[in-house]
Amino acid sequence: MGDNKGISLVIVIFVTTIALLLGTAILNMSTSEYLMVSYARDYTAACYLAEGGIQKGLSILKENPDYRGETGWERLGEGQYKIKVSQEPGTNIVTIASTGKINEAEVLISVKADVYVEIDEESNFDPPQAIVQIHVLSWDYEGPI
Repeated sequence: MGDNKGISLVIVIFVTTIALLLGTAILNMSTSEYLMVSYARDYTAACYLAEGGIQKGLSILKENPDYRGETGWERLGEGQYKIKVSQEPGTNIVTIASTGKINEAEVLISVKADVYVEIDEESNFDPPQAIVQIHVLSWDYEGPI
């Protein structure tokens, strides 16, 4: 009967160690899953912010086809974006670069577009009305997703 007292303690320590290892493994897997989901969420949101910046850049060009410049960081929801509009020398080709950023995630989208301005000579407005046509030629994405 004296030999059974020591074996009970060994079994309790063994079962406790296995339970602790399983708990640690489950906690580690849960933490990893959470980090992956957060990473994907932030990069997806940064992508949408960059796309929103592209749309704003196209809107600016529609209102003012001669605009060339860069905006500062503009907040939108939990993130921010900035756009830069530049022109290829000697052409009507304009590049709009938009960067979306949320937490540590950052995405860059570059769009090349042909901006064509036609003056409507037949309009009754003074000065004559300008008709702006923008044709997107390419859409390039830089980011992990």
